[in-house]
Parts: sequence; structure tokens; C-alpha cells
Amino acid sequence: MTASNILSSITLFCVMFAHSFIHLNAQVKTPDSVAERLFMPALQMGYINHNSKDISAGLIIQTSLEYRTKHNLLFRLNYDDFSGRLNLKNANNQIYNARIPLSELIGGVGYRFTLKRHNYFLIAQPGLRFYENPVIENLNGNLTIKQVGMIIGTIRYTFGYEYELFDNVFLNSEVFVGHFLKEKDFWDNAQPYYGITVGISARLF
Repeated sequence: MTASNILSSITLFCVMFAHSFIHLNAQVKTPDSVAERLFMPALQMGYINHNSKDISAGLIIQTSLEYRTKHNLLFRLNYDDFSGRLNLKNANNQIYNARIPLSELIGGVGYRFTLKRHNYFLIAQPGLRFYENPVIENLNGNLTIKQVGMIIGTIRYTFGYEYELFDNVFLNSEVFVGHFLKEKDFWDNAQPYYGITVGISARLF
């Protein structure tokens, strides 16, 4: 994730926040149709610690689509993009340092606890993490690097807090922890990853 991409994402976040803040405050608080129960955070951003000796901590950009039932159940689908840098050393003590593409597609179910304008929720989401694994080869002193696309199963647990700014417009903050279904590549120490995000969500229709 380059600096220009991060700047573009921050700009988009600010624009969408302002749009939601100004234009969505008149929405109906108790929708009845399926479409009216869909919520889509404009954008959530935050910090992630990959808890890997090979990958640095970085930025998370989180997008999601959420359906909220009348009985406080919620169903959420996430596509999240992470930043991080690899720092690897091969058998010949040659260092490879580069940005690593990381993303997750996860989906699951949760429950919301409501108290006037203050809401709390818990979600469990299994899914897949996509990443590239560099294969470093040394042929007669020439270092070559091949990027191999990889997938690993993951599950994430999220605890969140929402404050209702207006009807069906929420300022939210989430903390999460996740782990992989097996030890592999950069995550061979069975340590969980964790992070925090902040953002705004509003009814989609």
C-alpha cells in the first residue's frame, strides 16, 4: 500500500464521513424492509499488528456490508486490505525488504446490545486471507525473487461500540483479534493478530 493510496483512502474517508454526517440524519430509525436493514460503513481505518517476526505492523482499511435483523442479530461480510512490510533473510544472509500485499475476505454472524444511542456488538467471522510469498533464489550470485500467491484460512473475533449520531447513522470503533487455521509461512508461531479501527456506518438505502 503506497503513500498515495493511503492518502486517497483518507481523503475518501473524510468525504464519505461528511456526506453521511450532513445528508443521512433524517433516515427512519426502525426500518421494516430487508433493503432498509442493510448497513455499509463508508470506510473504517485503523491499526493492525500481524504478530509475525517477518511482517511489520501497519494500516488496515476495512469495508463491509452488514444486515441487521429486528432481533439484534447481525450478518456481516468484510473485505479488508492491510499494509505491512516483509523483512526476510535467506540462507546466504541476503536481506529482502518489501511491501507485502495482504487482504481478507471474511463473513459471519454477531449480536448487538442496544442501550438508547449506545450499542455494543460481538461478531465471529471465518474466511480467507490472501497474500504473496516471495521465493528467493540465488543463482551464481544473482538474486531472483518470485512472488507466489497464497491463501490461508482465518477466523476473526470483533468487539465493537457504536454511538448513534442521528437516526441510523453511527460512529463506531472496533477491536479485533484473529488467528489462522494452521501454522504456515509468516504465521508459524500460532500467535494471534489484533488491531483496532474507527469509522462511520449508515443505512445503505
